[in-house]
Amino acid sequence: MKIKRKGQTTIEYLLVTVSLLVVFVVMYKSLQYALAGQFKRGGLVIIKMYKVDPW
Repeated sequence: MKIKRKGQTTIEYLLVTVSLLVVFVVMYKSLQYALAGQFKRGGLVIIKMYKVDPW
């Protein structure tokens, strides 16, 4: 006796795809936020160095 599970398999693939997409989007946004913060801190360090030691 063979039961067709094509619909269940499709739903499972869709759920896995959507969950992976959500995970990657959250990771991308968090890394983007962290990297922007690092650039701001680095820029402030460079500006302070130029103010302290001009040429």
